[in-house]
Amino acid sequence: MSTWTYSASNEANLMKVKYGKLIDKQFAQSNILFARIKKSQDFDGSQIERPIIQSIGGGVSAGSLPTANENKTAKAVITSKKLYAKVSIDRETKKASQKEQGSFVRFTKFPVQIATASFNRNLERMFTVGDASGSGALITGHASNSNMSGVGSSGDPTLVELSVASNYYIGEFEAIEEGDILNCKSESTELEVVSVSVTEANGYATATIGLVGASARLDAINDNGTPGPFAATDILYMQKSKDNECVGIQGVLSATSGSLYSVSVGRRWQSFQKDASSAALSTDLMNEVVMNVKRKCGKCPNLILTSYHQYIKLLNLLEDSKRYPLPAKGKLKGIVSFKAVVFASPDGDIPVVMSRFMDSDKMYFLNESHIELCLRPGGFEWFDDDGTVFLRESGDSYEARYGGYGQLYVNPHFQGYLHSLAV
Repeated sequence: MSTWTYSASNEANLMKVKYGKLIDKQFAQSNILFARIKKSQDFDGSQIERPIIQSIGGGVSAGSLPTANENKTAKAVITSKKLYAKVSIDRETKKASQKEQGSFVRFTKFPVQIATASFNRNLERMFTVGDASGSGALITGHASNSNMSGVGSSGDPTLVELSVASNYYIGEFEAIEEGDILNCKSESTELEVVSVSVTEANGYATATIGLVGASARLDAINDNGTPGPFAATDILYMQKSKDNECVGIQGVLSATSGSLYSVSVGRRWQSFQKDASSAALSTDLMNEVVMNVKRKCGKCPNLILTSYHQYIKLLNLLEDSKRYPLPAKGKLKGIVSFKAVVFASPDGDIPVVMSRFMDSDKMYFLNESHIELCLRPGGFEWFDDDGTVFLRESGDSYEARYGGYGQLYVNPHFQGYLHSLAV
C-alpha cells in the first residue's frame, strides 16, 4: 500500500474557493465625445426647428444709397429617434444571487451595469461613424467577399468572411461584439454573433463573423454549399436598427450634396473638407483644416477626434521634436511618447482624443458648442414608470429597459473633416 499524502488535489472537498476581483472588462468603455458634447432635455413636441442664418443681410454701397438685399436663412429640422437597451433575468437566479456569498455579482445590479455599458458603446459608434440618414449600416459587403460556410445552427454557424482588407478598417469590427443580435438587409430574422475573428494589418482589417439564426439572404448566398459574394448591397445592421438610428458625425462632415436636417448642403451649410489624397498625416494638413474652419466661421475647433491608428502616427510625428529637461539632481529617466497631445490654435489648445470606432484614415475637427444631443425630458434613463425597473415577463423572468428618445444635432459649418489619409 502506498503512503497517503494530504494535498490540495486529494482533499479538494475541504478546500474553499478564493474568488478573484469582480470582473475583467475585455473592451474599452471610454466615450469622450459623449461626455463632452452638450446634452439638452427639453425636446418637446413633434420636432425641433432651428433657424440658420446663411448670409449677412443688408445692402451696402458707397457714394449713394444701396439697394436692400435679402438675409438668407434656412430652418434645420430635428426629429427624434428611439434608442433602447434591454436585459432579462431569470427569477430563480435573481433570488439565488441576492447575497454576495451566492455569486460573484448581485444579478439585480450586474445586468443593469452591462446594459448601460452596451448602450453607451452603441451610442458612441452611432454618433461617431453613422451616416447622415441614420441608416444604421454596420458592415457592408463587397463583391469579392465570396467565402461563406455553415448552416446557421449553433453547431454549424454561418461564417461570413469579409476578406478584402482594403475595404474594411479596424474600427468597423469594433462595433460588433459576441452576443450582439444582427439583421441582414431588410430581414427581421435575428442573427446572433457567436464569433468575431479579426486580422489587423496597418489600419485595415479582415474578419470572419460567425452567425447563428435563419437568414434568407445568407442562405441564398450559400446556395447548396457553393457560396456567392457577400455583395455591396448586402448590409448587416444592429437588430431592429435599419433606418432607425441617429444622424452620425461622419455623415454630416462628409456631406457634399443633398440635405442635412432638411437644409440643402452648400457653402454655409457644409464642413470644411480636406482630401489628403493618401498623404501621410502632417502638421501642415492639420493646420490647413483648423485655419480654414476659423476662416469660414470665425471660430477654431475645440476638439480633434481621430482613430487610434492616426493617433499613433501623430505620436510618432511629434517624437522627434520632444525636448528632455535634465533634472538638477538624481538619475535621468528615459521618457518615451506623450501623456496627451494638444494642437495649438489661435483660440487656444485643442485636445486630440481617440475613438476605437473611427475609420483609420480620418480625423474630425469639431466645435462642441455646435454639437448637441437633443433629448426628450428625462434624458437616458431606466424605464420605471410602473414603479420598478424590473418588469415581470410572461414566464418566470424579469426584464429591465434602458434608453430614451432624441437626436444628434451637428451644425456642419463649424466643423472640419480630414480624410483619405495614408494608412
